[in-house]
Amino acid sequence: MGKSFRKKEVKMKKTILVFTLLALVASVGVFAQPISGKKFEFSTSASIWNIKYKDAEESTTIINLPIRFGFFIFKGLEIEPELMLTIPDESEETGYFLSGNLAYNFNASEKAILFILAGVGYGNGIESFSWVWDQDMGVTLINAGGGVKWLVGDSAALRLEYRFSNYSGKKEETYNYWGYSWTESYELDRTDHKFFVGLSIFF
Repeated sequence: MGKSFRKKEVKMKKTILVFTLLALVASVGVFAQPISGKKFEFSTSASIWNIKYKDAEESTTIINLPIRFGFFIFKGLEIEPELMLTIPDESEETGYFLSGNLAYNFNASEKAILFILAGVGYGNGIESFSWVWDQDMGVTLINAGGGVKWLVGDSAALRLEYRFSNYSGKKEETYNYWGYSWTESYELDRTDHKFFVGLSIFF
């Protein structure tokens, strides 16, 4: 109980730190609309990320594709929902993961827009390239990252991004065999480091 509470406390402190950094950047950044006359951003990208479970000796590298739709609420401040759908074998359910990020964008030059973000999410499992980890377990997410959008023309940008994500979840499952019944608990604690290369469209 105490150990679980300390883990959550550390995660909360990290999230508070990220939002504090967002506020500091907003206070010293360029308070102009990143793309003049544009209020919305649609982006998708290929992510190459490394997974390592707690107590595991080896890690795994996976490729995946997120879909994001952002809208600027004030100057460079942006709300950016993100959806991940994973469709495995036809006999399995479709996996989903929905998260909401708050980002701040500021102009570093005429062509480069720097950004940082943080957010939370929830899904029915963890996405991978062709499968979903345990679809019966609800999984929560704490998300933070940053990167650069390099403008190409007036309405598009190449998006390069680093993302830190921590997934957690817990469930209990009851077994009944030969008149005996027992319950086992499963707990998830996974950290991902993701690097995205993709395209943003502004309109």
